[in-house]
Amino acid sequence: MLYIGEHVQERMSLLAITIEELAYKTFMEPSEIDDIIRNKIALEEIDELDLLLISNVLHCKPEYFYDEKVRNNDFLVNTMNRGNDTEDSRNVKVKIQDYIKDFIFVNEILAEEN
Repeated sequence: MLYIGEHVQERMSLLAITIEELAYKTFMEPSEIDDIIRNKIALEEIDELDLLLISNVLHCKPEYFYDEKVRNNDFLVNTMNRGNDTEDSRNVKVKIQDYIKDFIFVNEILAEEN
């Protein structure tokens, strides 16, 4: 079984998001988030919608939690430790990452129309 707790916790720490905040924003129980983080719930047991909500709140793809290549190519991870990271700089980086994701999505839609 594959467990993603370590990567969820790292991402939460990176974004300074607490279990309670993540639970509130994903409509999940804090105990369920805690169980995922403590590897009491395997990836296969996490509802697909819950995983999508978690990844959306943590500004990453669901694959981020179980694919090292996706983690290594993550914009936010690759821009950390370049100077002093503050809450403001993290927020800007998150917005840039979300913009890039949206831009790629729009380009894919436009490519399908042609």
